[in-house]
Amino acid sequence: MAHNVTRIGIIGAGWPGQAHARGCAEAGGFKVVAVADLIPARRRQLISESGATKEYADAKELIADKEVDAVVVGVPNHLHAPTAIASLRAGKHVICETPPTISLKEARQVAAAAAKAGRVVLYGFQRRFGGAEQASKQAIVKGYAGDVYHARAAWTRTRGVPVGTGWFTDKSTSGGGALIDIGIHMLDLAWHLLGQPKPQSVFAAAHQKLGPAVSNNGTYNVDDAAFALLRFEGGRTLELGASWALNQPPQQQGIVCRLHGDKGAVDVYTPSGAMLYRAFSPKGDAKAAPLKPPRVVGHASLMRHFKECIAGKAEPTVGANEGVVLMRMIDAMYRSAQTGKSVEVR
Repeated sequence: MAHNVTRIGIIGAGWPGQAHARGCAEAGGFKVVAVADLIPARRRQLISESGATKEYADAKELIADKEVDAVVVGVPNHLHAPTAIASLRAGKHVICETPPTISLKEARQVAAAAAKAGRVVLYGFQRRFGGAEQASKQAIVKGYAGDVYHARAAWTRTRGVPVGTGWFTDKSTSGGGALIDIGIHMLDLAWHLLGQPKPQSVFAAAHQKLGPAVSNNGTYNVDDAAFALLRFEGGRTLELGASWALNQPPQQQGIVCRLHGDKGAVDVYTPSGAMLYRAFSPKGDAKAAPLKPPRVVGHASLMRHFKECIAGKAEPTVGANEGVVLMRMIDAMYRSAQTGKSVEVR
């Protein structure tokens, strides 16, 4: 890597690729040199925005490019694992969009390839890197809420089935519906804020009630709403909810992440930003204190972390091994939903 600059190749010029390109520019220390996308117009637009000089229609050609040190994988879910594994085998570091893969088996294959190649894999769970989320993590780490033992996290859309090119609603290309698409972001964030305890068991339910009629999208064989209760080692627990389509008061749609400790509580998403509640009275009144976000947030923070991991100054906060654990939890949720029983997270 010449002059301490990591040369980046972006595979997939949709919005994830565009966001990572902006993150590279904001973080510094990166140069976007190549873009691969099947759609020429989209490819060229990202090239003009990012200053890349090489364009490829085929991702395989970008992966083979010796002048690319690291790749951004921003393609449909079923292509995450094959693209990441091919990139690792070619000696590239990888930042991969979410979900990590479409199955637990694939997540394990990516982790094995990363270990063998001695390269960094970072999954783009950008919620960890938001301002409110980073401020919440700091408050919890400093012990302001005491022993944090329970989390409530949800991302519920009233009407928001992703249509796109149709792959979202086909299990063979997406790996699942609302749970694996948006639920996994809230799962990851809450798990991160709980201190990444080892998952033990889960009880989950998945529904497909409104999606097919709402989406009018051809194949529709995935969940449009899912709910789960997870138990972790040490007694920590997590309630998770996710929906693409759910009949609810429209103002209730959006994201919720609340952490409950023995000395206080943290509400990540309020109109005033992240808030800490402490000094609870016998009646349940509490003092509210806003939590100050750091200066560097979002994709700039994500790409800065990727840079530190490549330099060996940090371990990926959500790397190949964390991807395996997240997919283990998602896999267990879908198994529980199918059987109607609580299952072990194996």
